[in-house]
Amino acid sequence: MLTVADVTDVPGAHCVADPFLLPDGDTWHLFFEVYAHYRRPTAVIAHATSADGADWTYDGVVLETEHHLSYPYVFRWGGEHYVVPDAWSKDPANPAPVTLYRARDFPRGWAPVAELFTPPGDLHDCTLFRWGDRWWALCGDGRDLHAYHAPSLDAEGWTPHAANPVVEGRPAGARPGGRPVVRDDRILAFYQDGTDHYGGRVRAYEITELTPETYRDREASGSPVLAADGGRFGWFSGFTHQFDPWYDGEGWWCAVDGNPGFGWRATGDHHWAIGMFRAPA
Repeated sequence: MLTVADVTDVPGAHCVADPFLLPDGDTWHLFFEVYAHYRRPTAVIAHATSADGADWTYDGVVLETEHHLSYPYVFRWGGEHYVVPDAWSKDPANPAPVTLYRARDFPRGWAPVAELFTPPGDLHDCTLFRWGDRWWALCGDGRDLHAYHAPSLDAEGWTPHAANPVVEGRPAGARPGGRPVVRDDRILAFYQDGTDHYGGRVRAYEITELTPETYRDREASGSPVLAADGGRFGWFSGFTHQFDPWYDGEGWWCAVDGNPGFGWRATGDHHWAIGMFRAPA
């Protein structure tokens, strides 16, 4: 488990959240948001490593800009490491562009490669994947889901989907909540369920049709895949909204975040924390 108590270089940090994993041999790399309520910017991206997914070694902040950064969607492509963090603008009327970064010296040295697109409003948690002959991006505001596409990863100015928003009025699944599972014949995407409140649970949807003109999905069997345990106390008892699954040939390693549900003023430095569990195939 990783908590804000492990963070050594962000004074006044209140929580850690939004975990994304990358395996490298016997080492797990973890990228996540560090949030500090009274700091500017209020959130940065940090890194930690682990050999077993239980004990983590904090490595420090690896990406900081003028914007609040969260949801560090990190992945490999073509032998390179990339990340697309969620950048929150101080001015809601002028959203920050969705920017692709490449590591010069992984896990540090992140340099901007391309501005993929600028969302038309309060859209967050951009999630990229390759499907068919193009790259796709999904992002949402908690009720509506938008899609973008491009022929190459580092293209500037990705094309909005012809049917945007591709999902409307669905608080149970319209804001990405983790890394999708993409196979030759299907896409399983994970979305935050904000029906009752922020961080209610994470649901899985199978995308059954995806072209530049069409988008269809349906909730998958076994959804929701993640929900707070409902206990009175505990780091995972109140809220959860992030799910990053990795298959090792026998089962799934899953990074998640959780919140006891009392609010940061009550729980202080342990408002959100990060854990990892293993699930059978």
